[in-house]
Amino acid sequence: MGNTKKGNRGDTYFTKHLFRAGLQCATKLFYKAHNYPQNREALPFIRHARYNKKLLKSLVRSIYPEGKFIDEGSIAASVAETKRQLEKDNVILFDAVFTHQQMMAKLPVIVKSGDRITAIHIRTKAFSARKHQLLNNRGTINSRWRKYMIDFAFQLHVFKQQYPDCRILPLLVLPDKLGYAQTDALPIQLQPLARHKVASDVSSSNQQLLVKLDVSDPLAKVWEDPAFAEEHFPRATFAKSLDYLKELYLDKEKTKPELGYKCKSCEFRIESKRKASGVKSGFARCWKPTERPDQHEATHVFDLIGPGTKPWIQQGTFYAQDVDAGEIPSVDSVVHGKGRISEKLRQALQIHKAKGEKVPDEIIRPPLIKELRRWKYPLHFLDFEAGNYAVPIRKGRPPYHLVVFQFSCHTLQKDGSWQHHQWIDDLSSGYPNYELIRQLMKVPNIKEGTIVQYSNFERNALKVIRRELREEAEVIPDSQWLMQWIDHIVNRKDSKHPQPPYVADLSRQVKHFYYNSQMENSLSIKDVLQSAMSQSAFLKEKYSKPYRSHNYDDIVWWQPNGDGGAQNPYTILKESSKGAVKRGTEAMVLYGKLIAGGMSKKEKQASRQSLLRYCELDTLAMVMIYEHWKQKMNQLY
Repeated sequence: MGNTKKGNRGDTYFTKHLFRAGLQCATKLFYKAHNYPQNREALPFIRHARYNKKLLKSLVRSIYPEGKFIDEGSIAASVAETKRQLEKDNVILFDAVFTHQQMMAKLPVIVKSGDRITAIHIRTKAFSARKHQLLNNRGTINSRWRKYMIDFAFQLHVFKQQYPDCRILPLLVLPDKLGYAQTDALPIQLQPLARHKVASDVSSSNQQLLVKLDVSDPLAKVWEDPAFAEEHFPRATFAKSLDYLKELYLDKEKTKPELGYKCKSCEFRIESKRKASGVKSGFARCWKPTERPDQHEATHVFDLIGPGTKPWIQQGTFYAQDVDAGEIPSVDSVVHGKGRISEKLRQALQIHKAKGEKVPDEIIRPPLIKELRRWKYPLHFLDFEAGNYAVPIRKGRPPYHLVVFQFSCHTLQKDGSWQHHQWIDDLSSGYPNYELIRQLMKVPNIKEGTIVQYSNFERNALKVIRRELREEAEVIPDSQWLMQWIDHIVNRKDSKHPQPPYVADLSRQVKHFYYNSQMENSLSIKDVLQSAMSQSAFLKEKYSKPYRSHNYDDIVWWQPNGDGGAQNPYTILKESSKGAVKRGTEAMVLYGKLIAGGMSKKEKQASRQSLLRYCELDTLAMVMIYEHWKQKMNQLY
């Protein structure tokens, strides 16, 4: 990061990302300057956003085949090359780099014509001219676009220090919700992952996927409006605020944190397991003065499930141990309750547990048992993997349309035997959404018994595909057949209906009728699975033995975690192979890279295998949870 002494800061630069972080909380700049570890939960979402941004950059740049990339190996060399290129009367630059007083800005596209500069800032949030406006009726910047305006203002502020006499047209470029692709397989044509390559053969008509907004007026408000500065900046003006935050970062100074509800989303609030292993936490450092003197590792109210923590923060109750027992239901009232297990009830059990009181290992409400008894064999545990990308893969589709590229299905028979069926797009079917239906139809007895999903995503995805087929019925030869089959599935009732076949939602049973003391503040299938495995002698015995399938060769799913429970199988999956997919957003990013092209045959094979292994574990997880419940049901009833 360079020398910490003022005036000798090496090659450290203040960027728009640091400026935005400082505006959120000036103390964050200290943690960023000292490379404090950040929470990893958001990483897949960040990677997905980066991939979408690469797609959009490639689409914008496709209309400038003569553009020149700036990448000279260092910031100083790139700045020098940018300056040299801008001495020309007419030039188009990609990733032009500008610095001023240890601030650095990079602009994805600069178009110079004489003294006129068109500066393009690309963001991934979709825009609809029918619904959205940058400025509201009061003339202020709408909150959903404010951070983009501040980012762009930073970039152009740095640029203007070096080129004060240029006339600038600032364009904010966003995916247009009302636009649609004019060609199929557009991401492959764009080659977004290819280094320093412009896709010159892409039809210019695909630019209608983008909305390009002149943001001169919003930027002027950021730079010049005292009312905007008073509300959103720590100092009286944009420039003074920029200097203040930049100096904090470069001098690695720590300001006194302003503790509050906003801290709940702090990126330096790292995962509890990492913190327990000794990884330093910026969040913990900020909140340490508030800790109870008799509790080194108190449970913060931010770690409680569900809403309702804001009033506690406002009244100065920061830890579960300090919540007044009179404000929450008693353990007995939760245990002997008959209805749904609400988030407030789960929260109460967390608080009682934090106070050192005895809470039940598990609660299984009778409606869950009733639900399981209504399910008819065979049980088809079904999971889709899907993505939404800023640039559509099919002609006639808007940005971020749903692409379902994979399924896994564990079919469980009454005698306990099972078969696994799977499919993943091989990029040759024409359109994965339609091929998925054709392959699903081949699953034996899929129209019989009960289909089990975790959330209602699979049913909703089928409805989306049915709508697509209806719109393209004339060009898809088997569209009527496919739609009729989808109708048989999506028109099934849920298991409250007196007559099967059903589509059942496992997550709804977890949410309403199942509690496990080890689930804490998460109802995700990953955490529910680990908690069930830790409680279940049946699962321990069965899955301590090697598991074999198309994708796994003798993997052992039940492994001790060293604390009396089971390791999370998704962690075992991650550790079992390099580059393993562990969550749905990672699968989305990986498939995006597959459709972008440029992978070797070996890389494609490895990527497909990672996707297959992950999706199979999702449906196996549902089977395991069901098996645990069924075993408990047999014991209790």
